[in-house]
Amino acid sequence: MTIKKANKTDKQEIQVLMDELNEYRKNIFSNDTKDFHERINPYKKLEDDDFENSIFFVAKDASNNVIGFIQGTIHERKNHKLHNLGYIDELFVKESFRGKGVAKNLFTELETEFKKQNCDSLTTHTDIENDLSANLYLKSGMKKTTIEFWKKL
Repeated sequence: MTIKKANKTDKQEIQVLMDELNEYRKNIFSNDTKDFHERINPYKKLEDDDFENSIFFVAKDASNNVIGFIQGTIHERKNHKLHNLGYIDELFVKESFRGKGVAKNLFTELETEFKKQNCDSLTTHTDIENDLSANLYLKSGMKKTTIEFWKKL
């Protein structure tokens, strides 16, 4: 497995994984939260400018196929002590490659890139049902900081 910074030439393979990620999400939502997550329109497809506005890394197998990716963006938080925020937008690894350190390596690459770009903190969110993600982030040294509440009216 190799990790490399992604570019527009990886767009199609990343899109396939993003589609898998969105299907995965649908399958983990509980009956209690399904309405909250349900979308009217499908997720937006990747575009070339996404590679200019985001940081992507991909994991590739021995045959040079993309088996996982991570996408991050940098945000300025005005009026906060920690104000240059690296945010993990998406992280996904093909099911057959999970548990082999792929996600951890992708996380580490993005974290290193955020440090190079003078980010002073790293954040993300995950769905309450996504124990796989939550465990990865906790094992990577992240702390729980907020809880989002929802009620259908």
